[in-house]
Amino acid sequence: MPIDLEIGGVYLPPIAQALLLALPIFLALDWMLRRIGVLRFVWHEALFEGALYVCVCAALILVMGA
Repeated sequence: MPIDLEIGGVYLPPIAQALLLALPIFLALDWMLRRIGVLRFVWHEALFEGALYVCVCAALILVMGA
């Protein structure tokens, strides 16, 4: 079960922890996909990146809950 984190008096629930942890993972994935050239085949790049971030967040939430 995920625990709540308190940093300097600021309460971070597990969902916020997952969102913050997903950001560097998403940036690394985005950089790799751009480097490989996968994003050339994507119709709407911003929608794809948003969906990728949501998928990374969902995967982290599932892993944190186990």
